[in-house]
Amino acid sequence: MANHPNRSSYRYLKVSQGFANTVLYLRVPVSMVAEADAAFADYEDNGSGRWAGWTDDKAARMPGVAVDWADRAYAGIL
Repeated sequence: MANHPNRSSYRYLKVSQGFANTVLYLRVPVSMVAEADAAFADYEDNGSGRWAGWTDDKAARMPGVAVDWADRAYAGIL
């Protein structure tokens, strides 16, 4: 069942850096989910209005919307 067409090898992380109505989607390989959780564990704790959470938004899966986890530094995340 690992190749089932409805199963993805990616999860999507929705991140807001605290700016008005701006979010960024990160495309995270399932093997890197624990690393992403650790990277954003205290992202919300400093009162800056930033937040991050896993999402099922259909928009995240559209081509060109999500930034690959490996490219997050280019997008200014972490």
